[in-house]
Amino acid sequence: MGIWQKVMKFWDASQAGAKSKDSLAEIIDQARLEWLAAQNYYKTVTDPDLIDYSIFLIKAYERRYMYLLKKARQEGFRHPDGISLSGISEAGTIRQLF
Repeated sequence: MGIWQKVMKFWDASQAGAKSKDSLAEIIDQARLEWLAAQNYYKTVTDPDLIDYSIFLIKAYERRYMYLLKKARQEGFRHPDGISLSGISEAGTIRQLF
């Protein structure tokens, strides 16, 4: 294998890692938006069955969001001040943390 092939393999691997970080940040941001949307949905429903459904959605999206944050921490995506739920309330915040 030539030197240029080795360099290109290294380049492709490093680019894949950068894309992984971006895509994980986008997935986390989308999960947060889904969680917030479920919370807003809960505020608008009045039927008891829909209230139960909206509570289920909130819990499901919250668990997914927490799982993704945990996975991001395990993979080494860190913000100097850490990730806290208190500062995450507007669109794009997660992407800015990474």
